[in-house]
Amino acid sequence: MIKTLNSWRGIFAICIVCFHFAMHAFDQMSYAGVTFFFMLSGFLVAHKHSSLDSCKQFYWRRVKRIFPLHWLVLAAMILLDIAIMHKFHYGWDLPLHLLLLQSWIPKEEVFYNYSIHSWFLSSLLFCVLATPLLLRFFGTISRKVTWGVVIAACAVVTAVNIIASEQWHNYMYVCPATRLIDYALGMMLGITLRERVMPRHMSVTQATLHEIVSLVVLSAFIMLHASGNVVALQLETSALWWLPVSLLLVTCTIINGQEGLIGKMLTLKPLLWIGGISFEVYLLQKFINNAFCYIVAPLFGHYGVLIYDYSFACTLPLLIFTAWVVNRVLKRRINVQKPQKCD
Repeated sequence: MIKTLNSWRGIFAICIVCFHFAMHAFDQMSYAGVTFFFMLSGFLVAHKHSSLDSCKQFYWRRVKRIFPLHWLVLAAMILLDIAIMHKFHYGWDLPLHLLLLQSWIPKEEVFYNYSIHSWFLSSLLFCVLATPLLLRFFGTISRKVTWGVVIAACAVVTAVNIIASEQWHNYMYVCPATRLIDYALGMMLGITLRERVMPRHMSVTQATLHEIVSLVVLSAFIMLHASGNVVALQLETSALWWLPVSLLLVTCTIINGQEGLIGKMLTLKPLLWIGGISFEVYLLQKFINNAFCYIVAPLFGHYGVLIYDYSFACTLPLLIFTAWVVNRVLKRRINVQKPQKCD
């Protein structure tokens, strides 16, 4: 893992949590962060693998990474709703959530039901399942053609975002098919950089300039969105962030191991630690907030306060601690099976 990218993963995860706690200064970083996570997932796979000699092992690793934590959070949400909040109602869509298929249903009351943030896993699972096919496609066709296909797909998604109604615009944010474009774009960047000869030496000044440029571009897109630009708002769910996130991925990869001043700050242990538990932080945020409001807060004379910004200061430390415990207990106890080659 490229250390600076791991730190960015933690930064974006915290920004997403802040956004969900009604801290609107983090709106743009939250949208950019979701795009970053999909692109980073594809980027890391393609940057490491030119092909998959062990498809079963690839699937098994990711299934073990995704489903145990998902089922744990889903079960915790259901138990909390039944035992404490007294409002849980079983629905026909529960099996879809168990199998992470809910993001294929274009209804907010379905894909945001139960464990609300698991829509991300539903879309990511589709991207993971498509990975061997995408790698095979990218590996057998020329780079110009594959880049052309990816850019054309990006153009289609951009156009649909601009003309879509608000309902469909919101659904495109979670739809696995549209999020596959983010993932594929990240894969193409990873393939391109894997095949590129990296500079042998880069001074601290040169690396710092690269880092500053990537941050300036990201800041410019954040300000564009914050200005209320109509087109930017229509593209906020994904397309608006492709360029700044791509530049961030490329910059961190090129200067890996010879970071500038900003990169050296990003490789500090606290940021790397947060990046290492970002997956758990993201998935546990809703459960921890509800648990705080209905279990912890009543001890201090408050009950059922579900407005996020009222409980943020207390909930964030609890969330980070719980994410760390879950990471230690659950993730590190899962063994990896021996590779099994594809037929």
